[in-house]
Amino acid sequence: MTPRRRSRRTGEPRAEARGSRREGSGRADALAHGYSLVELLVVLGLACAVMAAAVPGLDRAADTADAAGAARYLASVVARARLDAIRRQRTVAVRFTRQAPMTFAVVIDGDGDGVRADDIAAGIDRVIRPDDRLEDHFPRARFGIGGPVSAIESSGGLTASDHPVRFGAADQLSLTPLGTATGGTAYLTSRAGVQFAVRISGVTGRTRVLRYDHGRAVWLQP
Repeated sequence: MTPRRRSRRTGEPRAEARGSRREGSGRADALAHGYSLVELLVVLGLACAVMAAAVPGLDRAADTADAAGAARYLASVVARARLDAIRRQRTVAVRFTRQAPMTFAVVIDGDGDGVRADDIAAGIDRVIRPDDRLEDHFPRARFGIGGPVSAIESSGGLTASDHPVRFGAADQLSLTPLGTATGGTAYLTSRAGVQFAVRISGVTGRTRVLRYDHGRAVWLQP
């Protein structure tokens, strides 16, 4: 019986080599066909559904991040002003405007009688940080009250119609060389109504960032 001739490359019978080529050719044909149109449409539909479900959550997260960032930014401005007051042994004030969009500036007392509007106009009290807007840094955040919340300063409540900066009639937070402050709260909200506040203690001049839990109707540290 004559032995089967073997492939010169692999030493395997030629019949098996031909079988391998047929199998490889079949795989190549399958890959060439790719996905059917129906399969592509199903995958595309699933991807669109996942994206549609994820967008509201991503938008809410961006709102929360902007409001939290704006609150921390304002707290850092107040903390820096407090350090300036102690270091320079002069009263330093963070002054807020009432017109929209609200701005704030930092002014240092020039004649020892506190920061006053007439002294600012006369150039006696000097602006050391010009007008700044939260929206320039955090487009989704602003000074405001997004809805009914509990007031931090009292036992009452606040609504969207109430003024969000509450440091007395002058809308001015004064920080003294002793480290004390006027005391009060600035309320910040996002487009979706995520509510934050920057609370300044009158006794110590320290700042705290708080977030309002609408479900529990309480202010919490984030």
